[in-house]
Amino acid sequence: MAVNTLLGIGNSALFANQTALGVTGNNIANVDTEGYSRQSVRFDDLRPQDSRPGQIGQGVYAAEIYRNFNRFVENAYLNRFTQQQRWSEQSTVLQSVQSIFNEANTEGISAQLSTFFASWNKLAGKPEDEATRQNLLTQADNLAKLIRNANDTLSNVRHEMDDYINQSVEQVNTYLNSLRKLNKQISASYVEGVNTPNSLYDERDKLVRRISELIDVRVVDNGPRDFQLFTAAGQPLLQGEAEYSLRVAAPYYEKQCQNFDGELTFSGSDSHEYTLEMLEGNRFRVSLDGGQSWLRDENGQISVFDVPPAGESIKVKNLEISFANPDGSSATLMPGDKFTIIPKTSVQWCSPTREPLNITPQSFDSGEDNPDRIGGGKLAAYFSVRDYHVGRYQDKLDAMTNTLIWEVNALHSQGSGLEALTNMQGTYGVDDIGEPLGSPFSSLAYKDKLTSGSLSVYFYDAATGQSLDTGIPLTFSGPHGPNFDPEHHTLQDVATAINASYPGKLSATIQGGKLHVEVADGYTFKMGADSTGLMAALGLNTFFQGAGAADISLNPLLLKNPQYVNAHSVDGMSEGNEGDGIIAARIAQLATKDLTISTMWENSNTSITGYYASLVGLVGSETQTAMFNNSYNTSLAEDLDTQSASISGVNLDEEMTNLIKFQHSYTAAAKLITTADQMLETILGLKQ
Repeated sequence: MAVNTLLGIGNSALFANQTALGVTGNNIANVDTEGYSRQSVRFDDLRPQDSRPGQIGQGVYAAEIYRNFNRFVENAYLNRFTQQQRWSEQSTVLQSVQSIFNEANTEGISAQLSTFFASWNKLAGKPEDEATRQNLLTQADNLAKLIRNANDTLSNVRHEMDDYINQSVEQVNTYLNSLRKLNKQISASYVEGVNTPNSLYDERDKLVRRISELIDVRVVDNGPRDFQLFTAAGQPLLQGEAEYSLRVAAPYYEKQCQNFDGELTFSGSDSHEYTLEMLEGNRFRVSLDGGQSWLRDENGQISVFDVPPAGESIKVKNLEISFANPDGSSATLMPGDKFTIIPKTSVQWCSPTREPLNITPQSFDSGEDNPDRIGGGKLAAYFSVRDYHVGRYQDKLDAMTNTLIWEVNALHSQGSGLEALTNMQGTYGVDDIGEPLGSPFSSLAYKDKLTSGSLSVYFYDAATGQSLDTGIPLTFSGPHGPNFDPEHHTLQDVATAINASYPGKLSATIQGGKLHVEVADGYTFKMGADSTGLMAALGLNTFFQGAGAADISLNPLLLKNPQYVNAHSVDGMSEGNEGDGIIAARIAQLATKDLTISTMWENSNTSITGYYASLVGLVGSETQTAMFNNSYNTSLAEDLDTQSASISGVNLDEEMTNLIKFQHSYTAAAKLITTADQMLETILGLKQ
């Protein structure tokens, strides 16, 4: 071996170990840097030289500086981390929602419901007592306010979720833009066997982790120039040069029709997506979970709706829906035609080569997530809370309130107070006074409660209170009379029937789509039995007004004059028995009476108080489930993060050992050069 070769070997060892010392020093410096992956040097020997007695090595070189990183472990961590983020955020928000229904530490709706029915029971015992009547109105007003406040607070939570959704989608797009730029830098910087951009790799994986904090993603890493990112459902987010993004979309609808080229229009909002599937006879059924289950009526049968004629709409849950051909004529649709209505803000995946795709997180009625949509990260939590949880809580609270209003009003409208009536102003109206009140296209809030039957009115002398007539029935003329028929009789028919049945005593007019009844001078009147539900449905002689949790309130007439609270019934002698308290007693019995309370996708046969107790239990149960899932996924995510850190993290003890090792190697290489130098001097000295 030539002395020059020995010098070259020492020189290569010197530079190789100098590189290793630099990498070790960089590891030590970044021991606390987030997302930093420990780097190592791979040494390789220089090509040996053929010689006798054999090949002689030419030294060493630093072939590569590589990251200590395991993609399999990182992907496993991302899958668990995105779920941990979802359940962490979801449990936090649901705990705040649970406080709305906190019945343990405060007197909430449950306690007020009991007080409300107890007040009716007291009135049944003392129906003539003014103070008892006033107390009932106070308790009823408090109950209405609590229900409205609970509904408003739930609505505020949904609005907050909307803000978080907008911020999260914007943040995802920011991260995706940064990721595309990084990918280009990596592609430009990477030179196989020459340069490995480890710092850019770290930055890219940090961005992927931040994206997985917001949505669930899947990484496909086929090398430095083939790094791809997808949603867990399969939509690409980073693939080549294409620019993919997410966006928040306003309410809209999609259609899959064979021949229909007209338009569907809808108004209203809801936390669910509506899937309309056309059936034979220009009718359709509706699903709120993508066709997994279908809306049902109070009898448990699948609800079927008629396609409304042009210019009319049909109410399905919270939406008014109509169809029209391009020329404005009535639409005829084919069996199998489908419409998907998204009556809320949603998130769409946007591609430069195809139409936006709805990837809004969706929960089926069973509670399972739609696998074709976003299912992880904070974005899934915000949508789940807004739509599946809070949306269902509002629906249930609304269903309970709707039933409470109807049942109380149905009884109250058939009773009498301490004073006879001089007029009645309806609190429920219609858009079209010529539409049958029980028609599917009627806008009357309680149209489904109407039945065929009769009702009667009792008249009294205004001056003496003496009974004048013993229950004159309301009579309808024409082929569908004499009794009320909700399938044929309109609000105009009702007004006409009142004017014809009680000439000179009652006059009925329609004001703003609502019925107004006025008694003639010298008369007063009281309402008798009503087998039709017409009085309650029109809001005449009722206790509550409104149709749900958002608008429940007391009839203003009662607040002005508690004498009109109906505690009595009118018997066959036309007398309002002030001491009987039958109506008040029947309303008090609603506290424990089993009723059908329907949310259109489920029916419950229970009491109003029992139904609300089940709602409180549901909120508590789902909050506990979210807290458990958070704890479970946090534990697994931390274990995987620890496993990843054991591979990629910097261990100072190990680095100090490497520092000493490479320092000694560097010193030895320097000694080798010194030795070669001395050998060279010896050779040169031989000439002397």
